[in-house]
Amino acid sequence: MTRWLSILIMIVYSCKSSTTKATKDTKIFSDTTPNKSVLSSDSKPNAGSARILKTHLHDTTVLSGSFILFLRPDSTRFESYDEASGIYDSDSDFGVAIENTEDSILKNKKYKDIKLVVSTNRFIIIKDCKTCPLTIDRDTVDYGIILSSKNKQIKTTYNEVHSGDYLQDVNEYFDLKK
Repeated sequence: MTRWLSILIMIVYSCKSSTTKATKDTKIFSDTTPNKSVLSSDSKPNAGSARILKTHLHDTTVLSGSFILFLRPDSTRFESYDEASGIYDSDSDFGVAIENTEDSILKNKKYKDIKLVVSTNRFIIIKDCKTCPLTIDRDTVDYGIILSSKNKQIKTTYNEVHSGDYLQDVNEYFDLKK
């Protein structure tokens, strides 16, 4: 009996919860460097914008607060398409849209509390929306946008890209006037 108790105590003390706090640097967070990214590879999250949690799900982005999440395919998925599929044009258009949205958000103070995140990860965990915690498996989603804010239903648009910006969607979702 003592032996089992000793083993149990060793197991309990050897298990630690691992979290990593993000450091304040810029408004952009890229969990990996996306294909033809408009973001620099040194982009880091805002303080509190993301935490890396231990999870059984690999390839996961964890978010909370008010954010715009742009979804792009990872390099394996991107490279699996042939040129005739139009993936290069779609990726380029979406990259321009992300850049246009980023430029507008960084220049306007009304967006100061909204984080902009780009993810190529398969799993997305949102911690504080109205129906959260919420785990999204984006296995069939190459491109998309997710808007989320504390205690609000998320808004998603999947596999539709354009090269403008997404400010109209952002303004509507976050109830921001022009």
